[in-house]
Amino acid sequence: MPRPRRSTRRVSKTERWLNLLAFLLDRHFPVTREEILSKVEDYCGDWLKGTTTAKESVRRKFERDKRELRELGVVIEPEKKKVAADHTAGEVEGYLLRSRDLYLPYLELSPGPRRVKSPYTLGAISLKPEEFSLLRRAAARVVALRDTSLGTSAVSALRKLSFDLPGVAAAADETALAQPVNPGFEQIFKTMRDGVERRTAIRCRYYAIGKDEERNRVIEPYGLMLSWGYWYCVARARDRGAMRVFRLDRMRTAELLADESAQFLVPPDFSVRNYLDRAPWELSEDPPVTARVRIRFPHSRWTIAEGLGRVVEAVDSEGGALLEFDVRVPDAFVRWLLPFGEQARIVEPADLASRLAAERERVRAVYS
Repeated sequence: MPRPRRSTRRVSKTERWLNLLAFLLDRHFPVTREEILSKVEDYCGDWLKGTTTAKESVRRKFERDKRELRELGVVIEPEKKKVAADHTAGEVEGYLLRSRDLYLPYLELSPGPRRVKSPYTLGAISLKPEEFSLLRRAAARVVALRDTSLGTSAVSALRKLSFDLPGVAAAADETALAQPVNPGFEQIFKTMRDGVERRTAIRCRYYAIGKDEERNRVIEPYGLMLSWGYWYCVARARDRGAMRVFRLDRMRTAELLADESAQFLVPPDFSVRNYLDRAPWELSEDPPVTARVRIRFPHSRWTIAEGLGRVVEAVDSEGGALLEFDVRVPDAFVRWLLPFGEQARIVEPADLASRLAAERERVRAVYS
């Protein structure tokens, strides 16, 4: 049998590790240390020289690699089972690296960074292939709650998982619909982007949903962001002399100012990232109002899992919870609670509860 060709190319430690792992994973039976050192690149070059000094150097390198890989969680140790070797009439220990000793679970679900920590959600879930059917059946039960936020999230989760998990199919009757935008949205977006890049103020006609009216505004756009499925502009409103957040799909027109007052400076401490992790009712610099809301199951579970609000009372026997929210934009908070129906009740403050009740009556009047 021809001897392996000596390699003269020097490889990096990372590449050597990958070569070692790939070699062991490709073997279904234990292999001797001598076979590893004579066939894995960056070991074999010196090992095949045959000198005592060169072989001892390679052995030390192999032991060092095993130690450093162990620190990374990859354990390469001899099997208890003895194997035959070419260099001796007896049996020696062999190395075997199984896939389960190296690879992570097929799927690991993690909620990622949370704005609030909650004892009512799991930090991470690891799934094995044999558990896929259980996942599918459990998700299907939740999907049946179609009139709840939890059911909607389950449908979305199944749609995403169907691309990666065998046996997990998306809902057969699911239809993808593009959310409509104003006919001139693309031009408005381009104007806003130009305003941000050129540090140029913009005159726009903006629809204030809380007052149900359109007004001409002059704003200094500091930054753009996509949050909760909508594009927003964080800007300084010149008529208010304060920071405001504008939803781009509520702008009817937008144009760059061309006079001497058009240019502006962005404060050095401003960062649009400070707004990215906020809910719509937090997109303001106004002082927050603490709102307490009693939310029933299953909406309570979905709200907690999304990291919205703070749990101030233990989840009750029916799965509901009392949560606190920091509300800076009351209208946005009320509109968020509207689809919850009777599942959500504002406990305090009273004026916010009255707003929600009035908005519900207005919606009922439209549909009646």
